[in-house]
Amino acid sequence: MSKFMNLSIRLLCKLIIFSFVPYVYAGDGIEKIIKNAIKENGYISPVELYFNPDEALSPEGKVFFNSKHLSLNGQVACSTCHLTKRSTTDGIPNAAGVRGTGEGLERLLSGAKIVPRNTMALWGVGSKGFETFFWDGRVDFSQKNVISQFGSNIPSTDPLITAVHLPVVEIRETLEEDDFVLAHKKESIDGAEAVYREITKNLIKREPVACLKLSKKLNIKLENLTFLDIASSIAAFIRKEFRIKSTPLDDFMSGKKEFTSKQLKGARLFYGKGACITCHGGPHFTDQKFYSVSFPQLGFGKNGFGIDYGRYNATFNPKDLYKFRTPTLYNVEKTMPYSHSGSVMTLNNAIKVHYDPLDVIDIGKYNDLQRHELYKYLASSDTVNKVNLLTNDEVSLIVEFLRTLNFE
Repeated sequence: MSKFMNLSIRLLCKLIIFSFVPYVYAGDGIEKIIKNAIKENGYISPVELYFNPDEALSPEGKVFFNSKHLSLNGQVACSTCHLTKRSTTDGIPNAAGVRGTGEGLERLLSGAKIVPRNTMALWGVGSKGFETFFWDGRVDFSQKNVISQFGSNIPSTDPLITAVHLPVVEIRETLEEDDFVLAHKKESIDGAEAVYREITKNLIKREPVACLKLSKKLNIKLENLTFLDIASSIAAFIRKEFRIKSTPLDDFMSGKKEFTSKQLKGARLFYGKGACITCHGGPHFTDQKFYSVSFPQLGFGKNGFGIDYGRYNATFNPKDLYKFRTPTLYNVEKTMPYSHSGSVMTLNNAIKVHYDPLDVIDIGKYNDLQRHELYKYLASSDTVNKVNLLTNDEVSLIVEFLRTLNFE
């Protein structure tokens, strides 16, 4: 039996239960039902989610996270795209990499090389149970067979540390194609290792204080420092700085505060008619799995010519065409624009795409190829036939519930 069939049966049962909610709305019944639904679908308090075995390395990780010298030759830091003031995103559809100046839109307009996907938020990555990274899951520790570009030679059994290894060797994102990079531009671990060694040398030279402190904490000589050590400290910083914090939802679950009428109605839709919980379950409000949702493609796409094959690029399984990882929902109101290509600017429209994409897509601006790809997106959609039709007022109520997941 397929996942969606199982979920459909469960959702049908919930819908039957939720259909009787109006009769108990005046009392405590609706709150109890919603709290039970939240618990049953994987809610865990932020305190219980936090996991950071290398927390002592986070001060040095902060330096490297904010250092443009982490980029061997492109003058790009992690914080160039993961801006705190933009809720760990950059506020633009596609990330702006090398050859740019400034942040966000300013960087994009300055002539930066465009990275073909939207910057994913960092909230909660590396928490307990968070095992799948990037839009296409090219680092995925959720199954017995680990998926990563390192094959069987993963640098760490920690998925976040492994994930930190990838952006720094991405051309356009953090690397310029100079002679050194071109000489090592090949599909091999050896080529990447050579770049990692150069990045580490660069950091030892450009960030000597942080590197010396890190080497002392690890009880190794400075010259023996490796990129794995650097990545471990960055992961420690990310885990600490971008951990999930207390939200209005937590206050509701602990009994400290009550939801407003709109928040209760939104929660009822989220766990009932809207079927949002089909994919947005678990402690991070994501099942960390992959689905095809008919978001319009913006930009040239990972595969070029306005095409992005999504998960297929990581697995080469035709069943994974156009599928992308379910994003987390913490602070989701503040991490616009939405989708893998940042093609939708409002949270209301991001919800609507799941069941009525043609109301959001301006098909009149599409060329022949774009329309052809759109038809394939629509045909492969995992949500259009699963999510019930919602009114605009109902979508707004779901947004009211999602605001209870804000904490900054």
